[in-house]
Amino acid sequence: MGWIIKIISRKTSGIKWIRRFHGIREKIFVINTLFLGMTKKQKKLKFTSLLFITAALLGVILIFSHNTALSEWYMRHIYPAIAIVLSALSGLFPFSVYDLFVIAATLYLLKLILFVIIRRTSFRKFLYSLVRFVTILVAWFYFAWGISYFREDFYAKSDVKETPFDAKNLKKFVTRFIADANEAYVDFDFLDRAGVRQEIERSYHALHGKLGIDYPNGKRRAKPMLFEPLYSKMGVSGYFGPFFNEIHVNNYSLNTTYPFTLAHEMAHQFGVATESEANLYAFIVCMGSEDERIRYSAYLSTLLYLVNDAAEFLPEEVDSLTSAIRPEIIADLRRNREHWLAVRNRSLSDMQDRAYDAYLKTNKVSSGRENYSEVAGLLISSYDTFMKNNERSSFIGN
Repeated sequence: MGWIIKIISRKTSGIKWIRRFHGIREKIFVINTLFLGMTKKQKKLKFTSLLFITAALLGVILIFSHNTALSEWYMRHIYPAIAIVLSALSGLFPFSVYDLFVIAATLYLLKLILFVIIRRTSFRKFLYSLVRFVTILVAWFYFAWGISYFREDFYAKSDVKETPFDAKNLKKFVTRFIADANEAYVDFDFLDRAGVRQEIERSYHALHGKLGIDYPNGKRRAKPMLFEPLYSKMGVSGYFGPFFNEIHVNNYSLNTTYPFTLAHEMAHQFGVATESEANLYAFIVCMGSEDERIRYSAYLSTLLYLVNDAAEFLPEEVDSLTSAIRPEIIADLRRNREHWLAVRNRSLSDMQDRAYDAYLKTNKVSSGRENYSEVAGLLISSYDTFMKNNERSSFIGN
């Protein structure tokens, strides 16, 4: 009987352990269920919070886009500090941090897409990462520099009154501009590009008060493009990297146009967003230089915009107007055109043109890429103010 009692006792003990095990498993199941439920709620709350932050940031940007006074205040009081910090950080490196950033951002975006395709990540997680990524980029772009698209225009920031842009005024101005360009012509082969940067910097310092820009506004160091051959195929002579406040100038540029391109990109760094105003500032600053080669670069680079406008608005008179341009200037213009056409890839160039046109129109530059040529109207209004009978002293006076 003793052994029967032992067997029963063992079975009873085994049943107790089984029941205890099932009880523990049920508790674990309940805990896991509660935990997963909390995790789902936390994830939902996390995604909702991200959407709220994104909407708030877009709302703030929208407010800036409809309030020029607020945007002007931001660019004058907040942006200079941002420019100082970002340009100091990027200035620690001799290469373009912006170009590397674009590569890293592109690779990250491709990784997100790839992982959701091969199901390494859920669609919900992909969507969250994508929204977060885009939110950071958009906020960084606008608060680091992009709000400059919404600030006051040149006329509001200066004492210059707008002159009507019509056929009569255009013809009169083009005639005068060509005469001044002929007088400014200088033949040169060598150009110390580092010296050019210092000279244009000096000119910006001397003219910043008249131009309505803050100085020093950080540091301006012309960076080489990491993908210069690619940009050359697109016809890109320079660009400004807003994420790290960097200026880029294509070293493929000829010496005759390099000073103007550099001055143009420096204008962007000073918070001048539209291409027409950047062209105007570049022209004025180059004309304020003591170097005759830099002054000639301003005339040569701007002349083509005026000729294009004359062809559009004065089609019957454009030939007689352009016939007054001295042959040496015509030769420089042709040399520059052939120089870029030699490396141009039409497909890449057209793609870049369409993308940049869309980018400008998104940022309230309604004319898109045509905005470059609108420098003609700005020059007609401001040329006398800054030139004063071609006396360079007017540029650097008080």
